[in-house]
This record gives sequence, structure tokens and C-alpha cells, in this order.
Amino acid sequence: MNRRTLDSFCERGIVGLVLAALVFSALATGAVRALEFAVAEWLVAGAALLWVARLWLEPRRNRLLFPPVGVCLLLFLAYALFHYMQADVEYTARGEVLRLLVYALLFFVALNNLHKSEWTQLTLYVLVFTGVAIALYGIVQVIAGLDHVWHFTRPEQYRGRGSGTFINPNHFAGYLGMLLPLCLAAVLTGRISQPIRILLGYSALLLLGGVAVSMSRGAWVSTTLTLAAVIGVLGWRKQFRMRGILLTCLALGLAGGFLLNSNIAQNRLRDANTPGTAGHVGSRIELWGAAAKVWQEEKLLGVGPGHFDHRFPAHRPERLQSRPVRVHNDYLNTLVDWGLAGMLLAGLMLGTMVSGIVRSWKYSQRTSSSLSAKTSNRSAFVLGSTAGLGSIALHSFTDFNLHIPSNAMLAATLAGLLAAYIRFATERYWVAVRLPMRLAVTAVVGSVSILLMSQALGQAREIARLNASQEAETFPEQVTELEQAMAVEPNNFETAALLGEIHRRRAGDAGAAARRVELKKAAGWLNRAIALNKYDAYSHARLGMTLAQLGQAEKAGEYFAEAEKLDPNGYLTVTNVGWHKMHIGEFAEAKRYFERVSPLDDPATEEDERKNGLVADRSEQIAKDLARHIRESYLPYINEQLKNPE
Repeated sequence: MNRRTLDSFCERGIVGLVLAALVFSALATGAVRALEFAVAEWLVAGAALLWVARLWLEPRRNRLLFPPVGVCLLLFLAYALFHYMQADVEYTARGEVLRLLVYALLFFVALNNLHKSEWTQLTLYVLVFTGVAIALYGIVQVIAGLDHVWHFTRPEQYRGRGSGTFINPNHFAGYLGMLLPLCLAAVLTGRISQPIRILLGYSALLLLGGVAVSMSRGAWVSTTLTLAAVIGVLGWRKQFRMRGILLTCLALGLAGGFLLNSNIAQNRLRDANTPGTAGHVGSRIELWGAAAKVWQEEKLLGVGPGHFDHRFPAHRPERLQSRPVRVHNDYLNTLVDWGLAGMLLAGLMLGTMVSGIVRSWKYSQRTSSSLSAKTSNRSAFVLGSTAGLGSIALHSFTDFNLHIPSNAMLAATLAGLLAAYIRFATERYWVAVRLPMRLAVTAVVGSVSILLMSQALGQAREIARLNASQEAETFPEQVTELEQAMAVEPNNFETAALLGEIHRRRAGDAGAAARRVELKKAAGWLNRAIALNKYDAYSHARLGMTLAQLGQAEKAGEYFAEAEKLDPNGYLTVTNVGWHKMHIGEFAEAKRYFERVSPLDDPATEEDERKNGLVADRSEQIAKDLARHIRESYLPYINEQLKNPE
């Protein structure tokens, strides 16, 4: 077997692995969970290693394409690695940087290996038909009233909305929003057979239907503006003007019919300005305000990769008891995590990407002096992928689509394929693969790929141990599994905090001697959790409770004070501080703390909250339920002590 044949096999392998990563991540709930993302890491890393092999098999045929956007991407990665070295919570920062490395590898692999016309078309078909399958699933969810995604139960607030294979309907709509213009452009301007054109036409209708049933207002706006841009481009060229008019009439007709016949869609629009409803924009604005306060703490460099989630509780509005994780605005999230410096680098990437599209645009078009339509797969892909990236860019103003792995991987692939069209405008960005360059690329890409594979294996082993701990039937078995998880991943503060909490709870059922031993173990693990994440208010409060039970009330007070400083408006933190005040005899203060969660006192009020959607998600409901339990357990005793002080 000669080198050229091996190179051809490697090329096909790269295409297969990239498409497998894109399809799998979309079907696996967006690859938001660590195990699914680990699979995607392996697939992308495998594709990158095959790319390295191609550089050695046929160096003359496999030149490197390295446009300006690639340089900007490498600069951002260098900044990300610097930020990682300075991060307060290593575990969180590492996860965020690993995701960036996956997206960057995917971009460069697509840029240099998938730019042939046959691979571009294959990628388009696979992605569109995957999107159609997901859209159909979302439509069925709405029609049949399904509340599951595979074997996962969706949160109650998503009832009546389609989410396909995603948990969150907004991310489902963001994914389809990137594919819809790609499909439409192929139908209207692509050089394809009539049966394929008809098939893609129906596919576009299903993709549009998926966006509609998501009930995502941000997706509706971004999709509308994207379709308007596509229609505008078609209308600018006389050959396609009639098609643009027909597309406009069809889109308006479908949108009007959907809004007139869907009560949920009408409610979503009406509730945007109605306080007290799930669709009210006020909660998101409050979240953005809290994010702005977080950014003001570290304006230049930001608080750290993925660190908004850790710093948010200190600025939590009282109405938001959930754990938001992200800002629900990718641009503001970037500003908070990476600061002005990171925002500048991201803007530089976006600017060079747009510049490359503008420069290569005319070289991808087919022109005609007559009024007959000149179709071209090249121009269709450039138009569709540009509009698709524009759609996700618009939607990202109201959500965090680019922090969902499947959506970010799709965007990175489209960006890589689109950036490759610069080769038609100029030859200056081709780099000859001489020995020094081959060695450099092999060292960098190989190291990153091996790093991703090793991290993915570690994540899989850690998840296996954590899952086993949940299924353990005895306390010693649970502790053993969690300790093994800590041995695999010693920087996971959540596992350390969980070990501390189960030892603390175990102490309540133990005898006097064993009780003290368990409490000391709990204190050790909680101290470790705090060392790994100093912003975790719950670990501080639980350590305070542990020290109080050990008879160290004064030291416990310091940890409760720190917990309140870290999360002053969190219901759980407030009730835990109230518990401490009660145990040191400050009953009036304890009552004041417990009464700060008074909205939970009236079951009718809480039921109204559930109906109106004020309970944002399961994490918020858990926080409120636990706060209620603590409050209702101790408030009668506090009232009795205030009435009859000894």
C-alpha cells in the first residue's frame, strides 16, 4: 500500500471522525455532561492525530492553510492557558480550557481537511439530516406532550416546548438555527439534483418547524433576521429575486399560521412584559445586572474561565435562587470570565473572520449576464454558513449557546470550512510543510490530542466512581467510591464537599465516640473543599455546622460569617446562618434570618409560583425546599424560646 492510498484512508477517517463527533454531540443532549463530552474529545483528538499522520505521509500534497483568524485563535488560546495558570478554581478552569482546545482543534482540522467540495457537501447533508431528525423529535414532543429526552426527564418549566435531543429548548433552537440557512441556501442556489432539492426543501420546513416549537423567542428573532438577510442577498441578484419573494411569502405565511394557532406561542410573546410569569424578561435582566457586578471585580482580565458560576452568589438577586451556571448572554459571559483583554481577542477573531468572508465572497459566486439562475454549491455553502453563524451570533445575545459543546462544535466546524474559502482569493495563507513545520505541528497537535484523550479517560473513570457511589447500598461502600473518585480527580471540590456532608450526616446517627470521629472526618473533607474552591458558601456553612457540633462555636461563627458574605441572599445560606444563631442562643437574630425566606411560608403562594414559572429550575426548587424544611423544623422552637426565655 503506497503513501497516497494511506493518505486517502486518513483523509476519509478524519471526515468520518469529525462527522461522528458532530452527530454524537447533538444526539447526546448537546454533550453537556462530562461523559458524553469525553466521547467527543476522543473523536476530535483522533481526527487531529490522523491529520498529523497525513502531514508525514504526503507533505507536498497536504499544505497548511493558516488564515489570520487562525492566528487570532491561537492568541486567544495562549491567553486562556495563561488565565488557567492564574485561576482560583483549577478544576473549573481546566474544564473550560479543555473545551476551548476541542473547538480549536476541530476548527483547524476542518480548515485543512474538509475543504474539498465533496467533503463539504457530505458535511452539509449529514448535518442537515441530523438536524431534521432532531427537529422531528422536538415536534413529536410538543404534539404528544412528552416530557422526556431519551431517558432524562425535562424540567417542568419546559413543558409544552420542543427540545429534540437537547434538554433546553433554547439550545435546540440555536442548533437548528445554524442549519436552517445552510439548508435553504442549498435549496435555492445549490447545484444539486431535483430529488435532492425537493428533499432539502422539506428538510428546511422541518428545521423551521423545530425552531418554531422550541418557543424560544431569542431563536425566533435571530431566525427571522437571518432569513431576512438570506432573502436580501437573493433579492440583490436578479437571477434569484423571484425565489426570494416566494421564500418571503412562505415564511410569513407559516409564521402567521403558527402564531395564530399556538396558544403557547402567544403566551410566550405576551408574557415577555408580564411580571410573575415564566416568560418575563425581568429575571434575565436581573441576572445580567448581577453579571455586570461580577465583571466589575476584575475588569481587565475577568474572574477566570467558567468562574462566573462561583462568583455569582455574592451578587445574587433575592428572586434568583437557582444556580445559573452561565450568564445567558455569551458576550457578557465572555466579558465576565475573560475580561476586557479576552473580549478584545474574541473581537479580533470575529473581525478577521468577517474580513476573510468579505474577501472570499466574490470568488465563491457564479455570475451571469443573463437572467437565468446560475447555481453553485460553493456560493450556496458560503451564503448558508455565513447566515448560520450569524444566526447563532444573534441568538447568543439572549442565551449561552456557544457554551453548549454540540453548538460550539458545529459553529467551529462551519467557521473552519468557511475560512477555507480564503484560498480562492489569495495564495498567501498557504504554508509549506517542511520538516521544521511538520515537527512543530506534530508536537503541538499531538500533545493537545494526547492531553484531551488522557483527560477524557480520567473523566470517564471519575464519573464511573461517582455513579457507583450513588448506587452504593452501605455507607462504607459510598465513602470508598467517593474517595476513589477523589483519587482519580483530586481537584474536584464538589466530591470533597459531598464526602464532608455525608460524614457530617452520618455523625447524627452515630454514638458519642463514633460521632466525634465522623465529625472530624467531615471537617477535614470540608476544609479540603474550601481550599479547592474558596467561593463555595455551602462548604463554609457546612463546616461551620460541623465545628459547632464539635463544640467550637466561636470558630464556627467565622465560617458562617464567610458563608453569608459569599452568598448573602441565598435561601440555604440564610437558613444555615439562622440555624447557627439559634444554637448559640441568639433567638431574635435566628428568627430574623428564618423570616427572610417568608415567601415559602404560604403553600398557596408557592403553588402560584410553580404555575407562573417563578421557580426557574430544579436547582432552585431544591434550594427552596431545603430552606423550607430547615425553617419549619426550627422556627416553632425559636418562637417558643422567645415567648418563654429561661
